[in-house]
Amino acid sequence: MSSSPKLVVKSNVARDLLHSAALFKTDKQVVWEYVSNGLQYSAIGTNPVIKVLLDSKKKKIAIQDNGRGMDGAGLQNFFVMHGQNIDRKEGKPGRGMFGTGKSAAFGIAEVLRIITVRNGKRSRVELKRSSLDAMSSADPDARVPVEIIEYETPVSDPNGTLIEIEGIHLRSLDETGIMHFIERHLAHWPKNATVFVNNRECEYCEPPVGAEYKFIPEGEMLEKLGDVELVLKVSKVYLEDELRGVSVYSKEVWHETTLAGSEGREMSQYIFGEIDVPALDEENEKSAIKPFDVSRSMRLNPENELVRSIHAFIGSKIEEVRRGLVDADKKRKSEEESKKLAEQASEIARIINEDFDAFRRRLAQIRAKTRGGPNFAEDNTSGDEPESDLIFGTDIPAVETASTGSPGISEPSPESGGASTSEVPPFNPTVEPNPIAEAKGKL
Repeated sequence: MSSSPKLVVKSNVARDLLHSAALFKTDKQVVWEYVSNGLQYSAIGTNPVIKVLLDSKKKKIAIQDNGRGMDGAGLQNFFVMHGQNIDRKEGKPGRGMFGTGKSAAFGIAEVLRIITVRNGKRSRVELKRSSLDAMSSADPDARVPVEIIEYETPVSDPNGTLIEIEGIHLRSLDETGIMHFIERHLAHWPKNATVFVNNRECEYCEPPVGAEYKFIPEGEMLEKLGDVELVLKVSKVYLEDELRGVSVYSKEVWHETTLAGSEGREMSQYIFGEIDVPALDEENEKSAIKPFDVSRSMRLNPENELVRSIHAFIGSKIEEVRRGLVDADKKRKSEEESKKLAEQASEIARIINEDFDAFRRRLAQIRAKTRGGPNFAEDNTSGDEPESDLIFGTDIPAVETASTGSPGISEPSPESGGASTSEVPPFNPTVEPNPIAEAKGKL
């Protein structure tokens, strides 16, 4: 009876590298991958400074840092696919978990060259996509050769690494877009980091804050998240999409920015903040469903239980703040509307009063001309309005001020042959002019 064959899992290194490279589709993603490496692996006591040079004509990108550099062993570890991050192995927090960032250049280019100095020794190596393409169809056990141009040559240069990316396939490099992308990400890094793109410094300015709220989990949520603090801020200005929401960190490493279900809701475009949950880093080591993935999508895995708890905590507090903002905004709008209506009413009253004054002046002119007297409307030095001599009739707009007044004028009757009668006519109502009333008066 023959024995069963021994089965093992194999991986084609070249294909793995190219597959990882496919996650980096834009110049922004590629540049930031190497910039963030330079920021993370800075020397102790040194403020990280990164200089990015973009050359669209030569199809080339260069990224120089003042980090701690790599020696021969460091370079070898750099080229281990899916290798364990040395810093993380030593208990230091960092973003590198899957060892895939090294392949970023091949998402858009043909050549990756690394010149690095550590402790007075310089090495220069190069890897080409053509080598990866050739090896991807070869023996899966074969190793991808990295060309060593220079190895640990003694120099007096300071520590640091220069990344050169050549043979870029893109039509042109988006300098403004790259700067904007870096600036948005710098919002989540220590303030001592400095990045230049073609000699222009990338700067992140936090939006002006109108209010700030702090929340600490309690009960069951405290047991899940640990002793953490959520800080929510209300911006005085409208925030771009990338700046809205809570930035989720684990041991000072940024992993996601989220509104946790409040996306698109009223006033959510003014809310931002942060929370650091160290338990996330520990969760990645022990959970079968990982909170992170290899895609650099800056999104946590919502299928992970701890991630769901984080989102639930953030979402409830964002809604609390958001509803308060909505109520305050409605009150403000109501007060503005009331003020606007009061101003409109005042303006209407002013127009009516002006029209009424003009009407009374015209009426005084007519009365003066009819009686052959002076025109008080044109020469009223006292400033007083002339008194009205209207009587009840049907010619002039007026309102009744009394149901009875002075006797009316005796009119000749047909029976008397045109002569006036001696009978005293009834007392007519007293009226005053009013431009918006019906015709109840005459001169």
